[in-house]
Amino acid sequence: MIKTTELLYIIPMLIVASSAIIALFAGIIFRKSKVPVYVFSLAAAAASLISALFNISKDVIIFNELLRINPLSSAFAIIAMTGMVITFLASYDYLDRLGINYGEYYSLLLFALLGMLIMIYGNDMLVVFLGLETMSFCFYILAGMMRNRMKSNESAMKYFLLGAFMTGFLLYGVSLIYGVTGSTNIGKIFASFANYKSAVFLTGISLFLIGFFFKLGIFPFQMWIPDVYEGAPTVVSGMMAAAGKVSAVCVLVNVFSYMNFSEYRLMFAILATLTMLYGNIAALTQTNLKRLLAYSSIASAGYILVGFTAMDDFAYRGISFYLLAYVFMQLGAFIVVSAYEKSTADGKDFANVTFDDYKGLAKKSPFAAIIMTIFLFSLAGIPPLAGFWGKYYLFYAAIKQNLIWLSIVAILLSVVSVYYYLKVIVYMWFHDAVEAEGESRVVIKPLVTVSLVISLIGTLLFGFYPQLFFSIFGFVLK
Repeated sequence: MIKTTELLYIIPMLIVASSAIIALFAGIIFRKSKVPVYVFSLAAAAASLISALFNISKDVIIFNELLRINPLSSAFAIIAMTGMVITFLASYDYLDRLGINYGEYYSLLLFALLGMLIMIYGNDMLVVFLGLETMSFCFYILAGMMRNRMKSNESAMKYFLLGAFMTGFLLYGVSLIYGVTGSTNIGKIFASFANYKSAVFLTGISLFLIGFFFKLGIFPFQMWIPDVYEGAPTVVSGMMAAAGKVSAVCVLVNVFSYMNFSEYRLMFAILATLTMLYGNIAALTQTNLKRLLAYSSIASAGYILVGFTAMDDFAYRGISFYLLAYVFMQLGAFIVVSAYEKSTADGKDFANVTFDDYKGLAKKSPFAAIIMTIFLFSLAGIPPLAGFWGKYYLFYAAIKQNLIWLSIVAILLSVVSVYYYLKVIVYMWFHDAVEAEGESRVVIKPLVTVSLVISLIGTLLFGFYPQLFFSIFGFVLK
């Protein structure tokens, strides 16, 4: 029996769900001006973020054990919502400049956020699946928003076909797990994992994990990421790379926290190594900044998997901190790219996305160059920025479990990443700009500036004071 008081715990989800529907119809009513839809959607995302802060200290299982709200899930939810608020701030001027400022875009962002929250709070495999599909369908559409651009259509089609294929893996895995355990409740299934060592159950678990490894871009399920991120609108690419990761990671945290995977630790360590190796080595050869950030995203998935190999509370809290830092620095970097890129004369492709286009950016826009440099340094793990502490917690968690070799490999590959991040910085600061009429200055719109400032503050604040995050959510790192 569902209690009325349980509705208080899901107020963030109710706000997002109702606002997404209202925004959808508002887009039809306000066809000439998208400002009302945009303002309403941004306010709804901000309101859901504020309401989620009241759940920080809660630890309850509600709605017939379908949802679980605790400090860790609240942390992931707030991180995801923060990323979506930043995405909203950066979207309006970007979409207006590209001529794709459709009202349904904002509704799709809210529906995607709803799917993320369902996954984060989900305590049942079928609930998690519903959230995953809600988020994924929104991503498929958002990736193809630029309908007159071939690469955008290609990215949406690739993402849809591969995503649908991986959904089959996940669902088949759930069916096998249910066949053995007679339940889809995550807590009930994995609390008795020691009793389920049959080949059928292990096959089901493997297929279930493959579905989420695909969403994260874990090797060898990462091939879709560079093409999709390159073809999608840049703010959407940033949102998928940052906020989109949070919900999938939270599901894995729920599974790993219930389930003792210690005897499979070596397998996860090898996957982490291959993912970091592929992402960093492939990024070295890139000349397109969006593709470089895409390969960087793959490498980051490998770092996150390093944390998962530790399989303890320290690692899970370290993962949540890394994702917070990642949302600020990765999303911020994509927003800088979106502010600088422009459409070509035929409108079918984009300029200002290669390294050469960033030559002399420090002279064209000192603010953009400075803030991009900070984001890239943070992604590289340069202290004392937030990205450094995120990697530190992940690598230290592996060391605590005597996976010293994995931490050494992760540190070395992180050093490799410094090269390609520094390469972009050198182009911005130490190369002369290619003179072109009308390109002497880069003007960043006010809303975009606000989104960049928020990302910058988060990167610096949690870099100089990382304990603030753990104090907010009552986490204790031991």
